[in-house]
Amino acid sequence: MQHTLIEVCKGRHVQICSHWDADGVCSAALIYHLLKPHALTVRTKTKGMPFLIEDQDIEKEAEVVICTDIQPSPDIAGKGRVIALIDHHPFSNAEKFDIVIHDEKEVSTTTLIYNRLMQNSKDPYVLFLTLVGYFGDGGKRDAIPEPLLSNAMEAMPDMMQKQESHFNEGYFLEIERHVSALNTGKRINWSGDIPLELLKSIDSYEPFTNIRHPLAVQLQQYKAMLKNDYSKQPEVKQIGKVDCAIIAEPRNIQGVLAAKLIKPERPIIVMNIVEHLVIGSMRVHDNLDFDAGKFLEGFEKDIKTFIGGGHEKAGGFTLEKNDLELFLELLKNR
Repeated sequence: MQHTLIEVCKGRHVQICSHWDADGVCSAALIYHLLKPHALTVRTKTKGMPFLIEDQDIEKEAEVVICTDIQPSPDIAGKGRVIALIDHHPFSNAEKFDIVIHDEKEVSTTTLIYNRLMQNSKDPYVLFLTLVGYFGDGGKRDAIPEPLLSNAMEAMPDMMQKQESHFNEGYFLEIERHVSALNTGKRINWSGDIPLELLKSIDSYEPFTNIRHPLAVQLQQYKAMLKNDYSKQPEVKQIGKVDCAIIAEPRNIQGVLAAKLIKPERPIIVMNIVEHLVIGSMRVHDNLDFDAGKFLEGFEKDIKTFIGGGHEKAGGFTLEKNDLELFLELLKNR
């Protein structure tokens, strides 16, 4: 499949469109570095609101459009350009696109890329990007698949060192420290462009992890700016089978708050009202047998402006503010 993708992109204008979270920017960076030596140009775009690549997102000169970790709209197909989908989220219109690399069983899009396109690479930067995306989408440190685990232990032992946790009796891996920095772009600017530009501009992880690159410095500044936002305590109410909280914040913090406020008994949804839109994040405790992605997808048939999805333990959605009351009413009976 790697050969097929390279041949399609060789000597052509390529645009990579990705989700704006850690898995999205890392998967886009993997594809960028793979194709840059072969394509005429490679441009990138990150997005998350809505979770959909639409015709207006695509540059006029793009001859190949690659959507990583985000859904392409069926409307972008059939316009004289090649459309490739590389994703691990549930998707029902894959037959409309020219190249499809899709597996819902993968924890992250980066592990999907590693397994299907990277031939189990031992390159330290490829392994770093793969694992940061893996942890960014909820991958478990004791479930890293082989040969990814063995290759990472051999190629970047510094990133695989166990560190004592100050929050519980367990441990974390050094590489996990760097996930949050790649999510700061979407939280501050509602865009993953700055984290992705950092990952595109380097070919090893040290300028990022050692904070030697100017954009790495900028991401650390973002982290400091977000500390107060993460301490907010919105009111949580139970609606139907889930807990819900509604905020109105200029920054994209609903996902962090959902992760902080989650309880073992019920999933939680935190909704952020931003201008005319509601942007929501859903989180599910590991102990619960509940699929967030499928739960959210069920609202698309009942609310025209609703776009949502995700995977088992985490999901996201957008809808028009005018439809918020309808959504809350539907939640009561789901």
